[in-house]
Amino acid sequence: MKQLKRFALLCAAALTVVACSDNTPKQVSLGTETIELTAPANFSSMTVTGGRYTFTNVTTGVETVLEYPLSAGASVAEGLYNVKFEGEADCVVDLTKADAETSTTLTVKMQGVQNNVVVKADGSFRLTLALSVVPESSNDFVISEIYYVGSAYAADASGKQKQYNGDAYIKITNNSDTVLYADGLAFVESEFTTSTKNDYTPMVRDSAITVDALFVIPGTGKQYPVQPGESIVLCDNAQNHKEADASFMDLSGADFEWFTNSTNANYPDIDNPAVPNLEVYYCYTATIFVLNKQGTKAYALVRMPQGLTKEQYLNEYTYTAYYTNVLGKPTTPKTYYKIPNEWVVDAVEMRGYKYEFAWPVFDPSLDISYTYCGDLTSGTIEYGMAVRRKVASTTADGRQVLQDTNNSAEDFERNVVPSMR
Repeated sequence: MKQLKRFALLCAAALTVVACSDNTPKQVSLGTETIELTAPANFSSMTVTGGRYTFTNVTTGVETVLEYPLSAGASVAEGLYNVKFEGEADCVVDLTKADAETSTTLTVKMQGVQNNVVVKADGSFRLTLALSVVPESSNDFVISEIYYVGSAYAADASGKQKQYNGDAYIKITNNSDTVLYADGLAFVESEFTTSTKNDYTPMVRDSAITVDALFVIPGTGKQYPVQPGESIVLCDNAQNHKEADASFMDLSGADFEWFTNSTNANYPDIDNPAVPNLEVYYCYTATIFVLNKQGTKAYALVRMPQGLTKEQYLNEYTYTAYYTNVLGKPTTPKTYYKIPNEWVVDAVEMRGYKYEFAWPVFDPSLDISYTYCGDLTSGTIEYGMAVRRKVASTTADGRQVLQDTNNSAEDFERNVVPSMR
C-alpha cells in the first residue's frame, strides 16, 4: 500500500511539473521603431502611405498579417520568420542626367522581403527592410517557363527512378507589344545557392549578380526577331528525347542550345548542327551543363552591352571574395564572375524541393521570393514537371500578357505539364 501511495505522489508531482511548464511562444510587441523601411538608391524621398507586413513563421508556416503603420498592440510570437512588406508610397525619383528634368514625383507600389529574421522573447527585435518598386507591367523579355527538374524513367520494382539528362530547357517570351530582338540576350545561372547563405566579403549583391554560367544568343543585332507574345526555347540538347521515352521532351524544334563541348568521354555533349549554339562566355564545368535539378540556383536574362566582347567581359567583370566558415576562419579568396544588376532583364529565384530557402542570391529588387517544383512538405521531387509564368491579362487581339511583379512566388504556377512535351 505504501508503494502505491508513493507511486501516486510521484505521478502527481510529475503532472504538477508539466502543468507549470509553459512552452507557448511568448508574444513580442512590435512598434514603428522596430521596423525601418528603406527606399531604393535613386529615391530622393519616400513616404509610405499604406501596406501590410506578412510574418511567415519558418518552423510552423503560420502567417501573421499586420497593417502598416503598426498599431499599438501589434505583436508576433517569438520565432524565426520570413518577413514581407507590400504597400504603396509617394516618392521622388532621381532621373539620369540625360533627362530634361532632374527628378519626378510618383505614387508606386513597393515591396520588400527579409528571410530568417529572429524575433526573440526578450523583445530585442529590429528589422531594416529594403523596398523596391513593383513593376506595373513588363515590356521586355521574360523567363516564361523553366524545365529544370528533368525527366526520369518509370519507377522500377523498388520504386526508384533513373534520371534522364538532356531534355532541360527554358522558354523566353517577348512580353511587350513590339518586336524585340534576341541578339545579345544572355541566360545566366547563379554561382551561389539559395539553400546555403555565406556572408561574403565583399558582398556585391546590391550591385551585381554572381554567375557560374553565362550563355549568349549570337547575332548581328537584328538577326533573331521575336514577335509580341511569341517565345524562343533554349535547351540542353536539341533532340527529340521522346525517342528515349514517350514522356520526355521533344526539343528538336528548339531555337538555341547550349553546347559545352564536353572533354569527358563519360559525359559527352550532343550537338545538333541544325540548331544554333549559344555563345559560351563562361561555364564552370568542363563536361555537360545541366540546369540544377535540386532547384537551389537562380536564373536571369541579361542584355549584354552592345560591343562588349567575350574577352572584355572575362577580363573586366570579375571580383575576389571570401567568407568566414563555421569554424570562424576565413576561406581562401576566390575569383568570381559578375553581371551588373542594371543589365538584368528578368530574374527568377528557385528553391529546392527538400531544402530551405536560406536567402535570395540576387538582390531583392530583382526578385523578392522564389518558385519551385515538387512537394516541400514531403520533400519529394516531381520529375517531368515545370514552373510556368502566370497570365496576367489578354489583349483585344489575343496576346497573353504574362505576370511579372518581381515576386516569383506569386508570378509562377508550379508543377505544371511542360509545354514542350
